[in-house]
Amino acid sequence: MENLSAEKNVVETQLSQQKQVADTQNKNIQTKRIKSIDRFRGFCVFAMLIFQFLKNFESLGFLSKLAEHSAEKGGIVILPGMTLADIIAPAFIFAIGLTFALSFSKWQKLYGTKLAIVHYLERALAIIGVGTFLSLCNKFLDSFSGKYTFNAFDWTVFAFSVIALVGLSLRLISLIPALRNKLKGYAEQIFYIALSCLGIMNIIITSIDYAYVVNGTGVVYSYWVTLQGIGFAILIAFPFVKAKSWVKFLGASLITILFTVYHQLGNNKELLDAIVHGGVVGGFGWGAMLIFDMFIADLFFSNKTNSLIASTLFFAIGVFLTQWLGVINMGSCSPTFILVGVGLSGVIFALFDCLDKYHKSKFDPLVWWGKNPIIMFLVEFFVIGVYTQVMPDSVIANASWPVALIQGIIAVVTLTAFAYLLSRSKKSFSL
Repeated sequence: MENLSAEKNVVETQLSQQKQVADTQNKNIQTKRIKSIDRFRGFCVFAMLIFQFLKNFESLGFLSKLAEHSAEKGGIVILPGMTLADIIAPAFIFAIGLTFALSFSKWQKLYGTKLAIVHYLERALAIIGVGTFLSLCNKFLDSFSGKYTFNAFDWTVFAFSVIALVGLSLRLISLIPALRNKLKGYAEQIFYIALSCLGIMNIIITSIDYAYVVNGTGVVYSYWVTLQGIGFAILIAFPFVKAKSWVKFLGASLITILFTVYHQLGNNKELLDAIVHGGVVGGFGWGAMLIFDMFIADLFFSNKTNSLIASTLFFAIGVFLTQWLGVINMGSCSPTFILVGVGLSGVIFALFDCLDKYHKSKFDPLVWWGKNPIIMFLVEFFVIGVYTQVMPDSVIANASWPVALIQGIIAVVTLTAFAYLLSRSKKSFSL
């Protein structure tokens, strides 16, 4: 018995030492950040904040139109069918593509292939799950004003959301040193499993919604917004995360060609446009976009000039094809939107990277925003969303431009200060 006990202690000591080494390596990896990528990510999330804020204040005139996606409603058109606001979501997808393969490889080296796969699939579903929860919050607020009545699926989402919140609460409690070993593992399992279930449910119900649209019933459940599209794109792109560059390019090309055939048949483009970003079917287009972005990222880390050339070609080809495939439509994730989204995002990032060598100041707000992009996205979405819902029209919709401007400045300063505090903590927070 004493020998068994001694062997057990030796094994536990070795595992503890391995974990310490892995944690140390992980910390070292986190410190080796590329600031141009952080700034680009920060630009994407900050632009989302600005646009989300501006669209609620019509008194700001031209500025409020910057956030409008529809050309018919006054959106700033930059290309056939594409407004200025349409570039932010593809740019955010591009930012994910820049580090997706590198991040997975680091996880794989630290924790093994199996745990890395589970982590990233779980993370993608969790992103969809968080989007599901935020959609539920909007429905919950609308139910108070009598605009919406909960159905059976809403209550199911509510139940799993409560479980996820319990898991989140336990995760926060597990930050207490004395409780860390007892609660952390269980808390994470509860949190991630609940969010993953929400993600799977959302994919299923949005697929059902699309079937309703095809049959002429129209959208019934309406649970698909930006975060869901991002999470689903990650699921589509994940099989290519370790693939060679040419495999990524061919895979994305094949998905784009198949999606293009479907998109152009009959009235499918109008059907896809009925659900935000094309729903699950449109998600294959967003997934192809992310795989193309990963291909551009491979070029960037091997030869920056080639990545810029490739981005420019994607952009040029996308614009050229509008004369046959139609306008660049974000709503249905049109084939031209896929190509232009990849190309224009790549060109914008190249500009950020080029200007990186000229930025010497420690005052770097975009880096602060870019270090924790998902967390900042959720925080700004929640804060601005709740604020615009609870405040009266006299403060929001009917506000004079000076009052609207003051509110905007307060929102930007407050959220930037929060981003700075997260950055100062020297920790990256993610789902």
